[in-house]
Amino acid sequence: MTRNQLRAVTLAGSLALPYIALKSYWAAGGRAGLADGFDMADEFRRNGAPTALIWLEHHGVDFTAVLALIGLALAAVLAHRPPQRRPLRRLLLVAAWAGTLLIPYGLLTALLGALGSDDGNHPLTGWVVPAGAAAFVGIGTALAAAAWPRRHRPTAAIAR
Repeated sequence: MTRNQLRAVTLAGSLALPYIALKSYWAAGGRAGLADGFDMADEFRRNGAPTALIWLEHHGVDFTAVLALIGLALAAVLAHRPPQRRPLRRLLLVAAWAGTLLIPYGLLTALLGALGSDDGNHPLTGWVVPAGAAAFVGIGTALAAAAWPRRHRPTAAIAR
C-alpha cells in the first residue's frame, strides 16, 4: 500500500468516529441530537427490525456503530496486512468493494438532509445528518482506498 493510500484510509476512516461515538451515546441512553420523546429502539421496532437488534439497542449496543467499526477494521486489515491466502483475500476485497456503496448512500443522505423535511417532524436535530453522511462517505472511501489494487514496481525486478 502506498503512503497516500494509507493516509486516505486513515483520514476517511476518521470521519466515522463522531458517528460511532454518537450512536454509542444514544444506545447508552443519551438524548443529545434526538427530538424529545424519540426512542431509537422503538423506531427499530416500528420499522420491523429483528428482535436481536432491538435487544442490543435496549442494552446499550447500536448495531450500526458495530458495523461501522467492522468496516473500519476491514479497511485497516486491507491497508496494513492483507491476507496472503487467495480465498480469504478475495472475500475481504469483495466485502470492501461492497462497502464502497456507502459513498453514494452518504452523498444521498447529505443531499436529502440539505433539502430538509416538508412536515418538520424529524426525529434528529440539524447536526446529526451531516455527521451520519460524513461517516458513510468516510467508511466507503476508506474501504475503496484500502481495496484499491496495489501497483507492483517492475523496476525492482529488472534491477536484479
